[in-house]
Amino acid sequence: MKPSLVFTNNYYECDQTIKESSVPSICEMINVQNKDKQQNFLSEDEGLHIGYGKVVGCFPYKEQNQYTTDLKNREVAVAVLENDYLKATFLTEYGGRLWELIDKKSGKNLLYTNDVIQPRNLALRNAWFSGGVEWNLGVIGHSPFTCDKLYAAETTREDGTPILRFYEFERIRKVTYQMDFWLEEDSNILFCRMRIDNRNSEMIPMYWWSNIAVPEYEHGRLVVHATEAYKNSASGGIRKVQVPVDNEAGYDITYYENTISSVDYFFDIPSDAKKYIANVNNEGYGLLQLSSNRLQGRKLFSWGHIEGSDNWQDVLTKNAGKYIEIQAGVAKTQYECIPMPPNTVWEWIECYTSVDVKPDSIFNEYDDAVRTVDAQVDNIWKKYDLNTMVADTKESVGKKKFDLVKAASGYGALENRLRERLGEISISENLEFPVNDDVRDWLDILEKNTFIHKDAHIAPSSFVVGDEWINILEKSSRSEGKDNWYVWYQLGVMYKYTNMLEEALNCFKESLFLEVNKWSYHGVAYLYNEMNDIDKAVKYAVKAIELGTDDYSLCESCMKLLLNNEFYELIIKTYHILGEEVQNNNRIKMYLAFAYVNTGNVDKADRMMNAEGGLDVVDIREGEITITELWEEIFKLKNPNVREEDIRVPKKYNYKMKVYSDN
Repeated sequence: MKPSLVFTNNYYECDQTIKESSVPSICEMINVQNKDKQQNFLSEDEGLHIGYGKVVGCFPYKEQNQYTTDLKNREVAVAVLENDYLKATFLTEYGGRLWELIDKKSGKNLLYTNDVIQPRNLALRNAWFSGGVEWNLGVIGHSPFTCDKLYAAETTREDGTPILRFYEFERIRKVTYQMDFWLEEDSNILFCRMRIDNRNSEMIPMYWWSNIAVPEYEHGRLVVHATEAYKNSASGGIRKVQVPVDNEAGYDITYYENTISSVDYFFDIPSDAKKYIANVNNEGYGLLQLSSNRLQGRKLFSWGHIEGSDNWQDVLTKNAGKYIEIQAGVAKTQYECIPMPPNTVWEWIECYTSVDVKPDSIFNEYDDAVRTVDAQVDNIWKKYDLNTMVADTKESVGKKKFDLVKAASGYGALENRLRERLGEISISENLEFPVNDDVRDWLDILEKNTFIHKDAHIAPSSFVVGDEWINILEKSSRSEGKDNWYVWYQLGVMYKYTNMLEEALNCFKESLFLEVNKWSYHGVAYLYNEMNDIDKAVKYAVKAIELGTDDYSLCESCMKLLLNNEFYELIIKTYHILGEEVQNNNRIKMYLAFAYVNTGNVDKADRMMNAEGGLDVVDIREGEITITELWEEIFKLKNPNVREEDIRVPKKYNYKMKVYSDN
């Protein structure tokens, strides 16, 4: 059959109630990938950019912090590319994720496809789910669009080959990115042509990793052309270890069942070697991912094989089993972004196909395994020189006119309007960005120098970022918007984001003077907290809660401020004024249980933990083992003579992914 492209709906067991936070992400959040990494164990010749481009939150995006475990069989929009060899299914409303890749000759799925779409708190915007291939652009900590829709379009080459296109404007880095996918008529390769367009006048930090979930095969093996890998060492700092045998851990990491704790290995592939990574089962069959040279990095992520790690995998799925991730990126590691020059386009091609070889060639000496996969990669390159192909498809694919099938956000249109006003070039020469309702407020202030009247009871619809917007809001605050509480609030948010704390405080207070609103109370609370004026911070946090007792995001943020500052009695008092739905949220209950423990009410906390269902805190964050610590603290208080080595955290409360010397 000739390759085909169909936009349709499939049924998946999923949660389609993911909601955004009502308050902006202007405070530092826990993010495992974003934690500072020491690099004093690396040589001066490594050429890495450790820590470069790190961000502390997802602003101007809102956190996606409200979802449930109430999964039902629901229609999910998909795009399907198919030929005689492969069937590729993409989730159009979840970042264009490649969800399933069926090898039609074997009938097997080359990817790990989850049997549920179950969000958990593992991304910079909070909501994330496992499975398929996730396309991560811009910032460390997963794509802002991983649980959001992209623009979806279709076009064709001159020979009629259909092309699936996803694209968007990324607001933190202010770049467009475009992903084009197609199948050749007589090929078992899925081609993915990627394009990042930086039409800014300054250097920006750039990040890209294609996160490929694949089955954790019993006795499976990873193959990559590398003899060394970067690793965040158990003894602290980033080190280089040997491949295949990690000289620090003492085992062959390419047999990923060997890994104990959660671990990342970033393979240092020689510059003159082909860039690929393969996951092979014990029969010599599996997935091969290869690319042109722009995508220089390859990675193995394993959850490990301890109870805390198993628990993470269990809460992400139903019956799909365990998986690992093999990843490909523009940098050597995920501890860094790399500098992208102004007015520059980066393009590359990724290929996804099957590997099917004799097991003996993979499961003996590692050099033999590398030579075996090298040979398959070389054969592909003889037919498709991927570096040449990038240039050859710039016009025939990358800049081809297209038919828009599904629209996404209006922020690309807003950025174009702003640039037009400033006399700057548009964000793209070939991508369409129609105006949507989500940017109407900002178009108003561009055109009328103020916001139309905003109801102070309704959460701010959106936020933007950039010096140009600060200038526009400053002008508005002195003229048409000077009596507009919302202008002052939005200006305060921008000042807080740029660390202009005194200016932000003045703006929030002016907003409150014009109209009492919980949003500015929340902003003032966090400013005083950052200024270390804790009593005032707590005072304003409580004021915000009193005005927004039914707003989960607002209440959670303010209750966390009380908890971090150890105002335990006030947490208990404040809890009882919250709306019923907010009270019943398990994260809020967890804060209350901490307060009980620290005010001598251990039995109350213990009853909460052991009640029917317990405290299943859906949005526990990777690296945040708060619920584990709470259970341990209660257990120690109720069993004061217990030895550390005898403490066994129940599986449902164990989120530790590392082996600790004291446990």
